[in-house]
Amino acid sequence: MTNAYGTNGEARDAVREAADTFKDAAGDVRSETKRAAKRAQKSAVAASGALAEAATTFARDARTVMEDKVGQARREAEHQYGRLKVQAKQRAEEADVFVHERPYIALATAALAGFLIGHLMSSARSNVVYLRDDR
Repeated sequence: MTNAYGTNGEARDAVREAADTFKDAAGDVRSETKRAAKRAQKSAVAASGALAEAATTFARDARTVMEDKVGQARREAEHQYGRLKVQAKQRAEEADVFVHERPYIALATAALAGFLIGHLMSSARSNVVYLRDDR
């Protein structure tokens, strides 16, 4: 029997040749895809290594900056602490002298301060009265 490809045998040969060509092309695509995937994997591994190195460098730099800032804050706090300690000693000495020179005024001042603090604390509480309706 004759068709557009010639005889049935020639048609089968043409189909087999096309199938072989398709298989070869599919194999080429598959192998090229594998090679491309391996190249992408190597690139990703290299990029992740560079990213890890950059993150490590950033963390190291951030730590150095933070250590410097903490050191400065600590030195400033120690300076302020020393200054305030000296001032507190001076004020305590002044208060001691005042109490020894004028004990009644010191006692009245302490009583007034206690009364004011107690009054402020008691007025802070709510003075709400709840009534119950017995209907």
